[in-house]
Amino acid sequence: MHNRFYIEEEISPYLGKEIALSSITDHIKAFRKKADDEIRLYDGLGNVYSAKVIQISKKFTKVKLISKETFSEKKTKINLFLPLITSHLMDQLLSRLCEMEISEIFPVVTERSINLKDGKEIDNKLLKWNKISKGACVLAGKAFSTIINKPVSLKDSFRLTANFDIKLIASPNAKMFLKDYLMSKDFLSKNFSAGLFIGPEGDFSGHEIELSEEFGLVPVKLSNYIMSTFVASLYLVSNLTCFALQDENYAS
Repeated sequence: MHNRFYIEEEISPYLGKEIALSSITDHIKAFRKKADDEIRLYDGLGNVYSAKVIQISKKFTKVKLISKETFSEKKTKINLFLPLITSHLMDQLLSRLCEMEISEIFPVVTERSINLKDGKEIDNKLLKWNKISKGACVLAGKAFSTIINKPVSLKDSFRLTANFDIKLIASPNAKMFLKDYLMSKDFLSKNFSAGLFIGPEGDFSGHEIELSEEFGLVPVKLSNYIMSTFVASLYLVSNLTCFALQDENYAS
């Protein structure tokens, strides 16, 4: 039964006390919670609270905070650079990616990606995307939510990887397979930063691949088959986390 909820309020000073929350009320009602039900509250910043529902009103849910767990942020930082794609597909893709071990997502404008019209559209998208990220955070039971940044140009996104330990760009014409690259790396330290680039439908242009190599990115081939942006994103992140974080993902 669903008992995880994302909170917008700062509640740490109320540990052991009762507090009325507005940010969870709609979801509390949607999942038919009632007084005395035990729930868990996530702030997306590493804090997870155990609480008991005291009262549900029209606008507020009163809970008693029972305990608090604080998790340390992982030293491994996976950053995904994702082209802007059709709106409904972008939303679906982000909802899946934000359940995974991704620290930040950077939407990227490429030669073949779509473009957002103006600042207002960008702001509206960011509000929607961050709401998706929060929902994915509690669905997966993650202590930290994935940060979704403002769209950047491809060249600026390359600059952001200057100090990353791993810099990969997916390309169907690459000479090295992703599997071979990952098997050549030592992930024992679990302390690295990675920048992963996925191309738009139609892939990166030849000029964009050449530019990426100037910034030290390594082209990797994901498969002998051509993947959509949606599938390639999930495939690349899943493979990296499987190789790099396998002890954490499968620990009992």
